[in-house]
Amino acid sequence: MIVVEEILTEIFEQLPSIDGFKPIYKWGNEFHLQQQLELYSKAKTSPYPLIYQTSNLSKQQTFKNECEAKLKLVLACQNTNVSLTNEERWAMSYRNILYPLLANIEKCFTGAGCVVWNGDYYMQEFPNYGNGKDNFTLDVWDAIVIDVKIIITDGCVRQIIFKKKTKI
Repeated sequence: MIVVEEILTEIFEQLPSIDGFKPIYKWGNEFHLQQQLELYSKAKTSPYPLIYQTSNLSKQQTFKNECEAKLKLVLACQNTNVSLTNEERWAMSYRNILYPLLANIEKCFTGAGCVVWNGDYYMQEFPNYGNGKDNFTLDVWDAIVIDVKIIITDGCVRQIIFKKKTKI
């Protein structure tokens, strides 16, 4: 059996820092996310940029030794300035953090050697997301949610070479 979260952890550990911050990969439900955010808050550390896997539907193929996984990944950075214009929010959160992170995740899928991916995914942007009342996070986020289907094989995770800076 292939455990999707273990493989993704190994792959995403290779992600480079973005604006001086190393992306963090976690998974679970809304309750677990709140627990994680509270732990980071108590430790006075930042979990951002965050890659949070909220769901995983996997089809284990025992005889092929592979796993088809349908993933929902939330890419988030904290931005507490709710009065930013769309142009300012784009420059601060999306252009500088979230889209480079997304490009690096694409590179992870194509460069890990144990992931088969056709390059397709669904994406939705969530600017100014969060307040604890209308959704499941207490922090205010700028976020991108992607739905992607990949196949994970039983091969070893290769070293991934990232460009110095991804331009958007």
